[in-house]
Amino acid sequence: MHKYWGKKPSNYLKSLIEKYSEEGDTVLDPFSGYGVFCCEAFILNRNIISNDLNPIAHFLNEQLLEKEVNLSLLEKQWKKIKSEFEPFNKKWFEWIIDSTSVQLIAILRDKNNIPIKAKCKKNGEKRTIEIELSAEKVQNYLEFENNYEITDWFPKEKLIQNSRISAKKGMTVADLFTKRTLACHARLLTLIEKYSKGKEQKLLKVAFTANLANCSRLVPPIKSRGEMAPGAWMTGFYTGETYLENNVLRYFENRLSKALKGKRDYLQQFGDCGELNFSPTEYKNHFQITQNDAKQLNIESETVDYVFTDPPYGDAVPYFEQSVIWNSWLKLSPDYKNEIVISDSKERKKNTTSFENEINSAFSEIRRVLKPNKHFSLTYHSLSGLEWKAITNACIKNGFELVDYEWLVQKSFTPRQINRLKSIKGDVLVTFQKSDLPGELTINSDIEIYKIFFNLIEKWLSHEPLDTNEIFLRIMKMVFTDKILIGEVDLLKLLTENFEFSETQKWILYDELAV
Repeated sequence: MHKYWGKKPSNYLKSLIEKYSEEGDTVLDPFSGYGVFCCEAFILNRNIISNDLNPIAHFLNEQLLEKEVNLSLLEKQWKKIKSEFEPFNKKWFEWIIDSTSVQLIAILRDKNNIPIKAKCKKNGEKRTIEIELSAEKVQNYLEFENNYEITDWFPKEKLIQNSRISAKKGMTVADLFTKRTLACHARLLTLIEKYSKGKEQKLLKVAFTANLANCSRLVPPIKSRGEMAPGAWMTGFYTGETYLENNVLRYFENRLSKALKGKRDYLQQFGDCGELNFSPTEYKNHFQITQNDAKQLNIESETVDYVFTDPPYGDAVPYFEQSVIWNSWLKLSPDYKNEIVISDSKERKKNTTSFENEINSAFSEIRRVLKPNKHFSLTYHSLSGLEWKAITNACIKNGFELVDYEWLVQKSFTPRQINRLKSIKGDVLVTFQKSDLPGELTINSDIEIYKIFFNLIEKWLSHEPLDTNEIFLRIMKMVFTDKILIGEVDLLKLLTENFEFSETQKWILYDELAV
């Protein structure tokens, strides 16, 4: 229904929910993001508290879990909206080929926003064709585009300057779009707010925000597949040498159909399962969607039966800064001050020290609200750097005992995971049990931790080659069992500097080490 970072596959979450909780129990996700876990738990007849400080995550959770929405009415409203929007959109994406008017599906533009070529379908034909755009027609079009005044509202917020995500000084949300797609999105939103209201309007806005990046300047072509083969919007606001400008109406209808399909699939989970279902589920559960700071959850102590969460990614994804493309169009205001994140933006002052302290505070809150001896599951995305250190140390300090760990295959990988063969693939899923707070913990120096890790890995590799995932799991088990507080030790760097990565994508001893 909508893009979000780090979505987890529901079948894995289902088994976790059934293993660590019962029907009627209360489960919590303090960093719920898109809300997959809480959605699955609600379907499984648990009471849920789905919390996320990001306004767009809160909005998506509400629309994901909502059961009282009239889809037939929504489709009628969309029919009316489309009848007014289609002529407007057509004016922007119309092109004349051989004296015949066609609608452009996508336009390839260069970094100066000059159209180069386009993709379209001729009337009555199923096949998509690519066409070259004549200099004269392009010039005429650019004059129309430049002279057009957008009268509908659109967001003008400035992006937070951050070189890591290509958010440049003075750059605004509007700069992420061409005049064509900006005008079309602005008119579409105006019509949605004119002809729809309530829960139906909100679901239309789910499709609307899901469409924004698809029809922005952030869609790169995958040149190895062709000049106009569409790629995916990745983390950041970078626009390459060329980009694809997509037809807003065409892509919105695709997003709307996915939103409607997702909502129907969700609603069907609660229906009658057929004549042969002799023990239908009796749903008496409820959901609560909150937008609290994870460091202050506003939940009564020891009232939660199970916690699952996917903590912030450290510096990998500055969620709130990235979400401006959605929050701004919905007129939502993020609480940047209380976001737990590491940001390269100098103005935010979100450094590694604050991240570690805030993660520990959030995990202390999880301990406070969780019932004695109950379970807490979380996922890791990295075995390098502060994220691993902050989360691992917070678990140890807050009295969580390791129970189980496994690999959880996520629905999408970060560019970092895709591009680095040596890195971990997917997420590590770790489950703990709440126990007594630990006594005084031994704090080893980074050199001591490095030596411990090195000696263990050398011993393991002397018996057999191991992939990165297996080494990480073994190290993790040892760290939690022995309650070792991790310092600034980069496990991937340790592996790279001291061991060889073979053609079979496993770590082995160097020849001189094996002698």
